[in-house]
Amino acid sequence: MRIGVDVLSPAELDRLTTREWFRRHTYAEEELEYAATLSPSREREFLAGRFAAKEAVVKVLGTGFGRGIRPAQVCVARADRSAPVVRLSGAAARHAEELGLGAITVSIAHKEACVVAVAVAADHSDATHPPCTERGTAPVPPRTESLGYEQVGDMQGTPTPEAPADITATLRVRMGPQDAHYGGELVSGARLLEMFGDLVTEITIKTDGDEGLLTGYQKVEFLAPVSAGDYIEATARLRSRSRLRRTVEFTAYKTVVARYDLGATRAETPAEPVLVCRAVGTAVVPPAAARRASARTDSARTDSARTDSAHTDSAQHMPVLT
Repeated sequence: MRIGVDVLSPAELDRLTTREWFRRHTYAEEELEYAATLSPSREREFLAGRFAAKEAVVKVLGTGFGRGIRPAQVCVARADRSAPVVRLSGAAARHAEELGLGAITVSIAHKEACVVAVAVAADHSDATHPPCTERGTAPVPPRTESLGYEQVGDMQGTPTPEAPADITATLRVRMGPQDAHYGGELVSGARLLEMFGDLVTEITIKTDGDEGLLTGYQKVEFLAPVSAGDYIEATARLRSRSRLRRTVEFTAYKTVVARYDLGATRAETPAEPVLVCRAVGTAVVPPAAARRASARTDSARTDSARTDSAHTDSAQHMPVLT
């Protein structure tokens, strides 16, 4: 018995589902056709539920998206009585066949701002999966030879083996008079979020060679005021990555404090930097950029393996001194 569970907020997909490339990449033709018949609010709920179900299914497969398995190959269709039915195509169907899985059953639940999907499958070597037509492709019959698939994680941001241990970016900026937005020379919190936007761009350039797109923040906290004349040091750190998503943590510290109350040019450095803002955000990169990044990672691994092998061979042929 294999079980997969996924939980998400529909708000996580709001900006993504407005992009045609994301729709084509993520949803099967019949899913999009049905979504087009719904009201905007119901379509939002439907697409979020289907996305969560796809995530749950690939967890049953034990793979995640990538290396040939795309979300559109996991079609969560509707049966006569409106119960969802999973239909696999392409690499997803082949991988399920290799695992000997029976039919995959899913259940989707909506509760306020939360969507939960559960997928369950039994191991049966004689199971078959009815194909689901993906845009631009024909159903692919199952095959049993090895695909050489490696797990790269899912689109929800689960850390993967390829995730770098420590990728960071830092900006240090003096807040000038032009940044003051409120009385008392206070700086708007939007200015700090603008810095975070620049930082996440640098992160995705480092990981994927692409500026990417910041889709939103899961959490933002403003913890101390910032005034014109203060120096802010903002840092971003890559927390996790999936095939298209990069989840990033942000912090902003006040390292120099303007003290214009003591004099027109007075300032001081606090004993400890003052945390003024922290946040967690998500960026997405185009599929082509993700493929390039994956190819670079594979190439680096191959070079590393060759180097290790050369070192081992060299050690085996070293003379032993007695």
